[in-house]
Amino acid sequence: MASKEVQLVVTGDIQPNRDNPETLLELVAPTIREGDIRFCQLECTISDKGTLRTDVRNPAHRVPPKNIRAITATGYNVISYAGNNNLDYGLEAFLDTIDRLHKENIEVVGAGRTLTEARAPVVVEKEGVRVAFVSFCSILRDGFEATDSRPGISPLRVSTFYEPLENIYEQPGTPARTVTIPNQDDLEAVLAAIQSAREQADVVVACFHWGVHFLHDLAMYQPVVGYAAIDAGADLVIGTHPHCLQAIDVYKGKPIFYSLGNLAFEQPEAIAQKGVGEYLSFYGIPLEKDLPQHPHPSHCRKTIIVKCQIHDKKVSQVSIVPVYFNDDAQAEVLAPGTERFEDVMGLIERLSLSVGTRLQRNGACALVPSEKEDPIDTRVLIRRRKISYPSLSELATEPQ
Repeated sequence: MASKEVQLVVTGDIQPNRDNPETLLELVAPTIREGDIRFCQLECTISDKGTLRTDVRNPAHRVPPKNIRAITATGYNVISYAGNNNLDYGLEAFLDTIDRLHKENIEVVGAGRTLTEARAPVVVEKEGVRVAFVSFCSILRDGFEATDSRPGISPLRVSTFYEPLENIYEQPGTPARTVTIPNQDDLEAVLAAIQSAREQADVVVACFHWGVHFLHDLAMYQPVVGYAAIDAGADLVIGTHPHCLQAIDVYKGKPIFYSLGNLAFEQPEAIAQKGVGEYLSFYGIPLEKDLPQHPHPSHCRKTIIVKCQIHDKKVSQVSIVPVYFNDDAQAEVLAPGTERFEDVMGLIERLSLSVGTRLQRNGACALVPSEKEDPIDTRVLIRRRKISYPSLSELATEPQ
C-alpha cells in the first residue's frame, strides 16, 4: 500500500523577542502550517537562567521564556539547536531551552547532554513516512561543542588558511585566497550520522550552521561538506548562520540550500546594535537603519521558505516561497508581481545561477530543478576563485 504524500516545510534562523510573540510569524504561519513536518533553526536561548560568558560580543541571544509562543503558535515540530550562540549564557540556559522545547513536544536536533545525543538523528514519522534530521555547527567558540561528558552542540570544526595568490617572496603582502578545510574526524562523524539516519528513515535532511555571516558568497568548505553529505545519503542539505540568502545548488539530483537567511530575527536591545555593528565594521557593511529591532544589514530582510513534497517515500518536488521582513520585523510571504517579490526572487535566482542552478518560476514560488543547467562542480568553482568573497564590495556600498 502506497504511503500518502507528506510535505516538509523548512525555514531559516529564528529569534523572537517581543511583547506578543504570537504575532511575529503570523503572516507566514499559514504557509508553514501547510507542512506535515515543520522545521527551523533556533538562534537563541529561550530562558531566564544562566550567566553570560565573558567572551561574547553580542549578549542579546537570550530571550524571555514567553517567546517560545512564537514557535508553538506557528506549529514547528522539529528545531535545529546546533547554533553558535546557544551557550552564550552557559549550560543552564542551554539545557533549560531544550527542556522547554521538549515540554512543547518539539523535537530538538544537533544539541544534547552528550556528544552522542547531539549527533544522533531525530526521526519524525508522518503518514507512514519517516524523515530523519541531523544537524552540525561549524561556528564554534571553544567549549561550545558537546563531549562524552559535557553537554553542547554537535561540532563540525573547520580550519582556515590564507594562500597567497602571487609569489610572496617576490612581492610580500600579496592578496590571499581564504582556504577552509573541515576537520577530518568531525567530517567522518557527520557522514556516519547521515548514514545512520539513512538506515532509519525514508528521507534524510542534513543541516549545517556554517559559512560567513552577512555574505552571499560561499566559504570553500561549504560545497565540500554539502556534496559529501549527499554522497553519504542525505536527500536535502539545509544551511543556516549567514543571516542572508546564499545559492541553491544541486548535486546528484538533490538540493543544497547553502543559507536560507533569517526568517524572523529580533534583538531590540541597544547592546545588540553595538555588538552586530562591531562585526559589520570588519566588512564595511552598514547596519539597517529603518528597523532597529533587527540589527542586521538591510539585505538580511530577504529570505525564503522551502517546501519539500515527499511522494512514495521519496522527495518528488522542492520549491521555494520568497519572503521579506516588513517594517514591523514580521516575515511576510510576497505576492507575485510586487517589487519585493522580484527583489527576493531575483536575488536567489542570481545567486543560484552562479553555481549552475536555474530556478523555474511557478506563480508565487519557484521550483528547484533536479539537474543543473550548467553541470559545474561548485567545489571546483569556489576553489578556483581568485577573490574569496566577491559580493563583499557590493554589500559594503549598498545604499541605505
